[in-house]
Amino acid sequence: MSKITKNQHFVPQFLLKNFMSSNEVVNIYDSTRGKLRPPTSVNRVLAENYFYDKDNSVEHFLRDKVEGPASLVIKQFSPKHEEQAVSLNKKSKIDVLRFLTVQLNRTPRAFNDSLENIDKFFDVLLKEIGGLNNFEESVINSVKFKLNDPKDILRMQTVEAALNWPLIDDLEWHFIINNTHTDFIISDHPVVHYNWYLRDSTKIDYTAIINRGVQIFLPISPIVTLCLYDNKVYKLGKKDCSYTEVNNESDIDILNDLQFRSRNSFIVFGDTAQSEYVSNKCQLIPQNSMFNKFSESTPPVEAGIGKLKSTQMQWREQFTINKWISFCKIKNKLRRKQPLDNYVRRPDIVQEHRCFIDKMRDRRQRTLTMQLNGAKTVG
Repeated sequence: MSKITKNQHFVPQFLLKNFMSSNEVVNIYDSTRGKLRPPTSVNRVLAENYFYDKDNSVEHFLRDKVEGPASLVIKQFSPKHEEQAVSLNKKSKIDVLRFLTVQLNRTPRAFNDSLENIDKFFDVLLKEIGGLNNFEESVINSVKFKLNDPKDILRMQTVEAALNWPLIDDLEWHFIINNTHTDFIISDHPVVHYNWYLRDSTKIDYTAIINRGVQIFLPISPIVTLCLYDNKVYKLGKKDCSYTEVNNESDIDILNDLQFRSRNSFIVFGDTAQSEYVSNKCQLIPQNSMFNKFSESTPPVEAGIGKLKSTQMQWREQFTINKWISFCKIKNKLRRKQPLDNYVRRPDIVQEHRCFIDKMRDRRQRTLTMQLNGAKTVG
């Protein structure tokens, strides 16, 4: 019987090790408490006891199917790597894409966002039901929806996110090399996406990763950041070159600001000389401020005999950045006109993926129902 892993990382150690100092420790700033922690081993940071589960089913899934394969690819782009180079073929790219989509969904911030969305949905639902039945407002407000095990949501979205890689496999890869005196830092929610092209959009779902103009960033080390971008919208760096060397401090500042805005609480960095920079940034930039969240519902209306219908919407708007990285340009043919009505990059792929996910969920539900019925029969 294998040993149960109690201390479970939501940002993997193989990535954090790239940010270690020469003493093989990292510095971590806790912005919730406004405190710089003493230099710490990576096995003790960005982790919680039994964060995913107590039987290690999700922990082992992440280790074997997500982190393990991706680490073999990502490590070779870190200056500290000593592993044999892995060919950047289709499979290795998929391994990284899968890691990115899972990492977007496995952190405390992603978990809290999901719980907040569920709370908002049921708060509105309960108020509408209470109002239709003439319940007193105090009674309506006293009723709260509660999950038996909220971590089921985290487990589901973490595992299911491994299926989402086809949604971003059309994006171009680009490596950003930092030649400045300011290091790249990494947060506790390190995969960040932003849409500079649609930054002025008024459409409700313009921040989705399936849309035109999305860019996805992951700091790999203090001097390397991986960027995936929509090459039908942007030009990055020099033509036919998969990397850009950056000497402009303001570009590094913009990229680091994405991490500061995306953080739930913690910022990790290697060089203690960066401590004041990190502390000052955390005081200026609120945590979890990459997106502003909104919700709205329509009043119930008749939808047939004895039926009422109401629509509830939840959406988010990205923080408005006034200046973008200097080596990224919107292509001239798109810059001269308003964003297209059809925002989705590949509608056919998105629709096919949604059908696939629905089938998988339906199959899982049928399996659970059969297991439950079997348990009842045995009992």
